[in-house]
Amino acid sequence: MRSVFRLPPRPADLARSGDYAALLDAAGHQSPRVRKRASASLADLGPDDALPEITAGLRHPSDAVRCAAIRTLCGWQEAERIAEAVAWLPPRGTSRSLAFAAIARLDRPESGPLLTHSLVHGTAQAGLWEDEVEVVGRLCGAAGDVDARREVVETLIAALEDDDPEVVGRAEDFLLWLGETAAPALIGLARTADAPDRAVWLLGQIGGASVLEPLIEATEHPEARTREEACAALGELRDPVSVEALLRATRDQDHGVRVKAGTALESIGTAAFLAGVSTLLQPQLEQSRGVQVEEAKSPPRLARPASNGSPANGSGGHASAARPPTGARSARHR
Repeated sequence: MRSVFRLPPRPADLARSGDYAALLDAAGHQSPRVRKRASASLADLGPDDALPEITAGLRHPSDAVRCAAIRTLCGWQEAERIAEAVAWLPPRGTSRSLAFAAIARLDRPESGPLLTHSLVHGTAQAGLWEDEVEVVGRLCGAAGDVDARREVVETLIAALEDDDPEVVGRAEDFLLWLGETAAPALIGLARTADAPDRAVWLLGQIGGASVLEPLIEATEHPEARTREEACAALGELRDPVSVEALLRATRDQDHGVRVKAGTALESIGTAAFLAGVSTLLQPQLEQSRGVQVEEAKSPPRLARPASNGSPANGSGGHASAARPPTGARSARHR
């Protein structure tokens, strides 16, 4: 019985016949020579003829086919198509690392928001890898495109409201990695959202001078959870400027807020104690200053002259008791 010998596919013939599905399969052929020729044929076709088929190759079960699709898309300058594919490219596959290399090589800032969405909403892996997040940073970092950077932050802010806790967790991690770059948007969210407790927590983790005022404002937010997070965040920052707000929060109607405020004051320590004492004594100090002002306006009383014409403190004759000035009496009894 004769065995059937099958010739390897000829990518050039497949390209000429328009059999793009077979050409994609050839890109994942076991023969390196066939794969190379298939990839070249796909690239030569151009995006106008083969873009849908190449994009479909990004979801092919073969890692070799996915790699061939990425190389072709990179040659066509299709950075955004590759960025979208990151959402499902497996973490241990060569195609994923090749995708990031291609995105970095193309260096298109407009692909940054799409890559961010893929990293946060993708199903390929549970968490974020720093080297992958850094690609976004290089695309639209401090020296990158301002609009792209803004869209990246907006994408992450929107993800905080997602129903999937995995998505929310990745968005939080990404925002913390961005740090002060994300602070202005988080401050806006803390001041406008109905329940901005997550934004308040993130601001506390990011820290910096710009977050102190919005965190102090958040201690009076209508939502109790937000007030709790604000108190906890201020405790982490340990800035004495927040002591007065925390003291007010210790009288909050919500028990959880009072507990967090007290813990925050303990974290601040001596500064909180001194500020607290100063606040408690403020009414008495102001009252004392008011008395001194009134006394300064009244003319001092003079001692009565002695009945025999000699001074009251003289040695001769019986003198009536001298009365000290009002100011002196007040000073002794204060």
